[in-house]
Amino acid sequence: MKKWIAVALILLLAFGLAGCKAQKEDLKFYVVKKADVTDSMVDSALLHAAKEKGRIAFTAEDIKSWYWQEQKVYLQDVSVLGGQTDGGSALFQAEAEDVFLLVLGNRVLYAGGFKAAGSTVSPLREIYIKDGEADSFEIACRKDYEAAEDPRNQTALYNYLAEQQLLASGEVSVK
Repeated sequence: MKKWIAVALILLLAFGLAGCKAQKEDLKFYVVKKADVTDSMVDSALLHAAKEKGRIAFTAEDIKSWYWQEQKVYLQDVSVLGGQTDGGSALFQAEAEDVFLLVLGNRVLYAGGFKAAGSTVSPLREIYIKDGEADSFEIACRKDYEAAEDPRNQTALYNYLAEQQLLASGEVSVK
């Protein structure tokens, strides 16, 4: 009888530790090629396409810090080969017309594109990613919004980042 109780406790601990690990990996950035999506796809269809045909670019494990006000994300241990001269993202290894999804669990928080080539060309999607330094990127919008209307204003994401101690404050230029 004592053996069964001990085995049950060990299994409970193992599942508990696995649950903590899964929670940290629950945040994912997917990249999907333009050919695999359409502009009219709803979030559930985009997520399905991302899981079937896309790839995971980053998870919460890869995030060093997230500056909420600026929507600037610093990554840890990133090595990127080459760059993007025609738009897109070297960090995400994506073309300008590709699509990114930021997913928490099975919920799409952001769906957008990547920075278009040249400063005069608008990004193809309202929310887009533009590379920063070699280890950072920014989630930007094509137009300015009031804070309450900003499509990047996701309470679920903010709470998740706070729980995982990934939120940073202060000057973005300070790492």
